Formats: sequence, C-alpha cells, structure tokens
Amino acid sequence: MNEGQRPSEEALRRRLQWLIVARVVVATLLLGGTLLLTVYVRRDGFSSFTSSALIGLIVSIYGASALFAVWLLGGRQLQWNAWGQIIWDLVATSGLVYLSGAAGSPFTLLYGISVLAAAVTLGPAPARTVAGVSLLAYLTVAYTVATAVIPYPTDQPAGTYELGPSELGYSLLSNGVALALVAALAGSLAERLLRAGGRLAEAEASAAALARMNDDIVRSMSAGLLTADVDGFIQSINPAGAATFGAEASDLLGINLNALIPTRVDRTGRGDTTAHRPDGTTFPIGFTRTDLHNREGFLLVFQDLTEIRRLQDLAERAERLAALGRLSSALAHEIRNPLGSISGSVQLVRQAPGLNDEDRSLLSIVLREVDRLNELVTTMLDVGRPTRPRPTLVDIGSIAEDVAAVARADTTLGSVTIQVDAEEDVVATLDANQIRQLLWNLLKNAVQASPAKGTVTIGARDEGAEVVIWVADHGDGIPEEEQEHLFDMFYSKRDQGIGLGLALVQQIVDAHAGDILVESSSAGTTICVTLPKAVAETFAEAAAITSR
Repeated sequence: MNEGQRPSEEALRRRLQWLIVARVVVATLLLGGTLLLTVYVRRDGFSSFTSSALIGLIVSIYGASALFAVWLLGGRQLQWNAWGQIIWDLVATSGLVYLSGAAGSPFTLLYGISVLAAAVTLGPAPARTVAGVSLLAYLTVAYTVATAVIPYPTDQPAGTYELGPSELGYSLLSNGVALALVAALAGSLAERLLRAGGRLAEAEASAAALARMNDDIVRSMSAGLLTADVDGFIQSINPAGAATFGAEASDLLGINLNALIPTRVDRTGRGDTTAHRPDGTTFPIGFTRTDLHNREGFLLVFQDLTEIRRLQDLAERAERLAALGRLSSALAHEIRNPLGSISGSVQLVRQAPGLNDEDRSLLSIVLREVDRLNELVTTMLDVGRPTRPRPTLVDIGSIAEDVAAVARADTTLGSVTIQVDAEEDVVATLDANQIRQLLWNLLKNAVQASPAKGTVTIGARDEGAEVVIWVADHGDGIPEEEQEHLFDMFYSKRDQGIGLGLALVQQIVDAHAGDILVESSSAGTTICVTLPKAVAETFAEAAAITSR
C-alpha cells in the first residue's frame, strides 16, 4: 500500500487504540459471558476442558492486548503493530470457533470483524487478504473437526459438532459467501474513510459503515436470528428468519414470540419444538437462546429442521427395512418349501378320481390360500431387501398400458374399469421393473378401494425435468388421520390386506429420489408420484440415504 492509500500515522494510532479497547471489551463480555454460561448453566465447573480453554483464551487475549498497547506507546512500526493485532485476532477467533461448534459455530461472524479491522487500519487490499486468510482458517477448523483430525471437546454434546453433509455444506457455503461480502464492503468502507479526510468525517463514516456492516452480516446469515424483550415481543428479525416463518420481517415485529413458538423459550441454551407460521402451518424448529448483555432481552438463533427430520425418517425407515429383510430371509426358506409341498400335494389330490365337487372346491380354496401366502412371502422379501435401481430409457405410457392389460385380465380384481390417460413420449431413465411394480401396486390398491363397476385411471405426463405418474379411483376416500400412515409397513384397513404394497411403492420412490402426494376426498383418491428424468446422479445419493 502506498502513502496515498493508507491512513495517516495519527489516524492509524487512534484506530489501533480503539482496536485494543474493543478486543478487551469483547473478550470480557463475549468470552466471559460464554464462560459463565458454560460453568453455571451447564454446571461443567472450571475444571472442564471447555472452561479451561476459555479461561486460557481470555488470559492470552488480555496479555496480547497489553503487549500491543506497550508496543503502540513506543510509536514505531505501526503497520506491523496492526498486522500483529489482526493475525492474533484470527488465531483467537479460530480457537473460539473450535470451542463453540466448529463449522456450526455462531461466532464465525468475528472473522468478519477482523476483516473490518484490517480495512479500517490498513486499507482495502489488506482487508481482502485478511478475508482470504479468515476463510482458510474457518475451513481448516471445520475440516479437521469434521474428519476427526482434531477431536471436538468431549465435554460438549456431539450433536453440536457432528453435522450432516447437507448442514455442513450449507454452513461452509454461507460463511464463505458472508466473508466475501464482508471483504467487499470492508474494502469500500476503507476507501471512503481515506477519501473523507478529517477526524470528524472519519468518525462519522466509520460509525455508519460499522452499522451497515453489522446489518449486512446479520442479513447474510443462513440461520434465522431475532431479538426479543423480556416479555418475548420481537424487536428485530433477519430476512432468513422471516423467510423461515413465511412472512415479511415488518409483519413479525411487535408480535409475541409465544404466538410463533408456543413452547415458551424461557431458558438459555439449545432446544427444539414445533413452530407455527402466521398462515397456520407448522414445522419443526431448532433454536439457541442467548441473553443480551447490553440491555434486557434475549437473542434467538433458529433453523427449520424439516429437511433434517426427513433425512432422519429415511434413516429410520432404512433400519426397519433392514430388520425386516433379515427376518424375511430367515423365514423364506422355512415357509416356501412347505408351501411348495402343500401346493403340489393338493393338486395331486384334486386330480384323484372319486372326489365330489365340494371336495374339489375346498381343495381350490387351499391352493388359493397357498398362493396368497407365497405372494406375502415374496412381497416381504421385496420390501425387506431393497435393490438399487438399474436405470434404462423407458416409456412410462407403454408400461402403464401393459400393467392395465394385465389387471383387466385378472379376474380377482373384479369388474372395475381400468383406463390409461398417459401423454405420448413420456420417457425417462428409470428402473423399468420397479416402475412396473410401483404401478401395479398403486393400481391394485385403487381397484380394491373402488366400488363395483367403478373406474380407475392411470396417467402420466412430462413436466420438463420430471415425470408425473398418477393413479386415481372413485372410492370413498382416505380419512386425513390415516393418510400419514398410508405408506407404513403392515398398515392396512382392508380385511385381506397385509400392508406391504404401498410400503414397497414408497421404497421405490425413495430409491429414485422422487416424491409422493396423496389427494383424497369423498369423491375418490389420487396418488401422484413425481420422479426426476435425469436420475443418473441422484441414484447414488438416494442409495446412500436409504442405506444409512
């Protein structure tokens, strides 16, 4: 940086003095408050690793600040003094980030403060350098903890550090973007300070820029953040938080937090509950409450846990399927061999001379029930041993016609009319056998739910990057309280149902990274399945999710 791009010596000295004071104040309030919360709220005592590390960090910051102050009194090498302070702040911030959650730490914004300090004391170019070093330090801490190169503190809950792939990636991306934004704004701030000139102009520009910077940092956060007074009335909320509740920030100000989160957030620390949006919908939410030190009230950092819960449900379903698979494999040989012997023996007896019609009818019933038991065993094996899809280019309409033709020829399905309403050239790269199984199970379920001489329709349409397959009936509909269990294993309201057909449908849809939507009323039920057409990349992801 040349002389025209750096602040005057007197201005630099004054800013370094303020930087030392600010560091001591932040260490006292932020680290001291965190230490008190660790000791008295979590009751860890001063002997725990986190408490000891925080004490060491506070002492080192006080000591370093004293050394920088003595150096500053000497009046020499102010540029090196500034670099030394900023580098020390990055080291201290990295230590605090490690102690407070690594990649998910709420204190990553302190990196932005260091970038701002570099811009104010050294200028735009050093600020960009500090931003790059800050991002490298954050990524290093996040990577070493995530890969267990450096173990996280054993006295802290594992959930604070063990983030899922989507959470980890989201935190790294959002913090990287935030640091880039801070660097750009900090560089702009430094240039304005240099052009403004004069002590009063510099002070006013610095205050305004700091306010904008703080606002931009809050706006750049991916998680929701709000402040409320002691009675729980919302005083401020960032855009991400307002978006989480599906409303504008201005519409949420002044609302009591209890209207959005009925379970009162009255204790400092982490928690999770069910939140309510103004439109009446609900969603799972995780939050962290921190009391404000400069005025009465508290700060709440929160996040929508819908996606996390979905992944948890997938993992639980995979565990249930694995358990069923082990049970099915053990029972398959024990059941199928006797069934084969029974079926063969009954067929021989039925062909014997001298049997009357009643005896033959009874033997036919036995054969039919043996076939039903064999079908049950086969379905259990299909559900219990999910196979990875084998994609090929398939015509959905052609598969729908084939399934409808088979169903029309099946006399056990009654006199229901089966129609196909598929667009031409609905083509996608899917597992043909699994799609045929999916359509057959949906069709069979719809036929069984339809009245005599009713109509069932199979449809398919192309929606660009996705294909939609649906099966509609005109039965009595499905009560709302039963819809959430519709795809659970062994859940069936029919006397002859075993509750595995729709569970197999759900398994196939999950394997193809698709979605299922149920629309039901007293006029009938429509089940829509949406599947991606370009699934080459999503197969591996879906298989990884369902295998956890």
